[in-house]
Amino acid sequence: MIDKTYRTVAQLIDILRSRGMVIEDGAPHDTAMRILETENYYNIVNGYKDLFLSPESAPSQEHYRNGTTFEELYALYQFDRDIRHIYLKYLLKVENTFKSVLAHEFSALYGHDNYLKLENFDAVPDNISSIIKLFGDIQQETARQMSKHHQAVTHYLSEYGYIPLWVLVNVLTFGKVTMFYKLMKPQDKQNIARKFHVDAKELHKYMSLCGLARNQCAHDERFFDLKFRWHLHTRSIANFSCLGLERDQSGSYPSGTNDVYAIGIVFARLLGTADTAEFIASMSAAFSKLEQQLHTISIKDVMRIMGYPAAWERLQQLAR
Repeated sequence: MIDKTYRTVAQLIDILRSRGMVIEDGAPHDTAMRILETENYYNIVNGYKDLFLSPESAPSQEHYRNGTTFEELYALYQFDRDIRHIYLKYLLKVENTFKSVLAHEFSALYGHDNYLKLENFDAVPDNISSIIKLFGDIQQETARQMSKHHQAVTHYLSEYGYIPLWVLVNVLTFGKVTMFYKLMKPQDKQNIARKFHVDAKELHKYMSLCGLARNQCAHDERFFDLKFRWHLHTRSIANFSCLGLERDQSGSYPSGTNDVYAIGIVFARLLGTADTAEFIASMSAAFSKLEQQLHTISIKDVMRIMGYPAAWERLQQLAR
């Protein structure tokens, strides 16, 4: 039975101590008190404790590894926040580029205001209901933006009676634009994918993964151990073997292709050499900072959970 009794910060610290966490009197205790007074106990402790729990620890009787300090736990929490900011920077670049290319290509084919016509999409029977739902979502979002007096939306609707697709995509979510792409005609999708030097199906997977990662970062949720249902199609990635990811007995990659490292691979594939180099430098600095703050676990333990292999910086070799 879950204990929902309210506890003071001092009582929460006593609980951590009873489970083997080192929080000495004086500065360490005061620091822990100050942090837990301003940060959510559940987000810090329950969100990041797993790597620090003893292998013999039972769910009903948790115990930390010998020597685990609150500072270590909080360092991992801060590291996760830092890398969310790093990833979000490049996820927004991917989103902006994808939306811009899609709007340009679709408008060049069908005009700037023809995104609500069934014949401009892959209207096979299996897609009809999804296309109609997409149209409804677009109209609903348009109405919502009008009620908020969104400057560009209000201007185009008031002056011209329509919203150009290159304006509309800026107010649609990443997920809605990805669905828009999925429902386009096969050749039209291929034309867009060609701009990114990838296959049309793989581009849809990339955008789906990036959309999920973006939401995780934007909502300030735990990120470093994120896992996706889908894996990257590694055979379509030239020079993929240079990363040195390990295979299991079936020949599949158990890590590195459906986690946060997979998003790094997407960055290298879609954003080019300069952005990839910046991303690698930022992540390298984040890893180095955390490594200096850990002593109970190693930075390799954290990187393993993230899917990062030893030669992770070879991402640069995948950049176009």
